[in-house]
Amino acid sequence: MYYMISDFLNTYGSNVSLIAGSGGLSRIVKDVGILDYELDTSLRSKYFHTSLFRDQLVLTTFLCAKDDISMIGEGIKHLLKQDASALAIRNVFHLPIPESVLRYADSKNFPIILINSMDIYFEKIIYDVNRYVERMADINFMQNEVNILLSRKLSTDEVRDHAKLIDPSFEERYIAIYFMSRDYFSESDFLECFERYDKSCFSTPASTMCLYKHGAFLFYSCDDTSVMFDDNFVSQAVKKIFPDPSNYTIGISRPHFSLGEFSVCLRESLCAALLNKNLQKPFLRYSELGAYEIIFPFAKSKEMQDFKKKVLEPINECDAENNTNLLETLTQYVLSGCKMRVAAKMTLQHENTVRYRLEKIAILTGLDFKSEAQREELSLAVKIDICSGLLGDEV
Repeated sequence: MYYMISDFLNTYGSNVSLIAGSGGLSRIVKDVGILDYELDTSLRSKYFHTSLFRDQLVLTTFLCAKDDISMIGEGIKHLLKQDASALAIRNVFHLPIPESVLRYADSKNFPIILINSMDIYFEKIIYDVNRYVERMADINFMQNEVNILLSRKLSTDEVRDHAKLIDPSFEERYIAIYFMSRDYFSESDFLECFERYDKSCFSTPASTMCLYKHGAFLFYSCDDTSVMFDDNFVSQAVKKIFPDPSNYTIGISRPHFSLGEFSVCLRESLCAALLNKNLQKPFLRYSELGAYEIIFPFAKSKEMQDFKKKVLEPINECDAENNTNLLETLTQYVLSGCKMRVAAKMTLQHENTVRYRLEKIAILTGLDFKSEAQREELSLAVKIDICSGLLGDEV
């Protein structure tokens, strides 16, 4: 949602280098400014107090310090008073940056950046940064990038590029959590959640949140291997960001270690959240999906749909003709892990009623729930039906 100094460094890579103020990489950039004549001794009385640099990435050549190196320190103090975000220097005059200035910037967590490439002009930086600022402030832009990643067949490099558009500071080690609202989820609902996220320990330059359809993604990346994406991590994220987690079904991707897999990561967390609508766990990891893991990607394929139709069509026809609920009973039986007592509780029916309905299904389909092999066929058809129904237009 915000463009930060870390994003600028990641955008330009080896063309820039941070020489001080590493503690300020999460400073927000809202604009780009140029420090030029403001510090010139002959003009200071006229312009020194009128130029405003608040929340700006400030560009300079330090022309004013060519004959007086002390002006570098004066310039940085001036920018700090103005609440500037950082200073980027194109050192065309090869001025030595005093160690005292670097120490001062470090003490104030004020990033000082050297522009190493002579091929990157101020005009390009201004254009690029302002474009990123606008994009990252646009909720719909991020949502559109997620749609592209989920709907298009992209190369690994293309996936990486689109991921970097969502957050230029993403690390290669990351996880996605999708929070799907059980109710209507508006932009204002998302912004309330984002405000809590922004104040939490989960808000880092390498992480972000994104509105998507009926909920929101949390993308958390970190190159620190001591940070575990375990259940405690997820529970804390839910607690800090979402005031009433019972209003959401939550799905968690596997940890990934390459941004080239970002679209896979998105799909995993989304599919886990979709399935959790039925399982109703506090949160569901993609790694816990079992057979659903292989079914989800192919649920809408002709082969899967043909198999589902062959098994379930007789049941659907019977339900339609006789106003019965055989398919619902079978679905709950499968969701219960094929446990009669649990299925009875889930359907609010007596065990004998559930058993009678399953026996009726055996007559219709030729598949007896008491036979392990035939029960597997019934279970597979139901799981295909669940997956294809959940996917709808979500993935």
